[in-house]
Formats: sequence, C-alpha cells, structure tokens
Amino acid sequence: MKKTKKLAALVLAMVMAFSLMAVTAAAYGAEEHDETCCEESIQPRKPAAPVCPYCGTVTTDMGFVWEGGTRYIKFQCLGCRDFTTRVRY
Repeated sequence: MKKTKKLAALVLAMVMAFSLMAVTAAAYGAEEHDETCCEESIQPRKPAAPVCPYCGTVTTDMGFVWEGGTRYIKFQCLGCRDFTTRVRY
C-alpha cells in the first residue's frame, strides 16, 4: 500500500511537470500578430484623486487640461470648493 501511494504520487508529479512544460512551450510558440504590439496598446493608469487639505474629502475629476503641450487632469473639491489642483497624466 505504501509503495503504491509513492508510485502514484511520483506519476502525478511527473504528469504535472510535463503538462507545465507543454503549456509553456505552446504559449511561447504562439506568434499570432494582428499588427498591434502590446507596448502600443498599453495605456497609463489614471492617478488617484488627491484629498482636499481644507475639508478632507476626496477631490473630483473635472477633465483634462492641456498646458504647454503637457496633459494634466484637473481635480476640484466639491465639498468646500476652495481647493483646485492638477496632476500630470
């Protein structure tokens, strides 16, 4: 009984090792390109909204602003309306 369990564990470990190698080799050989590289399709993450230093609420995204050829996201506090900032995007 003990030898049977060890043999079964060995066979299962070998099957798992071979299946991992086969899946990796199959994924490596997949060269299907549709004229779009992954570097061109990746978009940057939008930055988190800052917290208003006056009232402590999270500011609201008011859209994009272009200044000097650089794109910024404008954030404004809708709680106290005293805080407006921009974050480079």
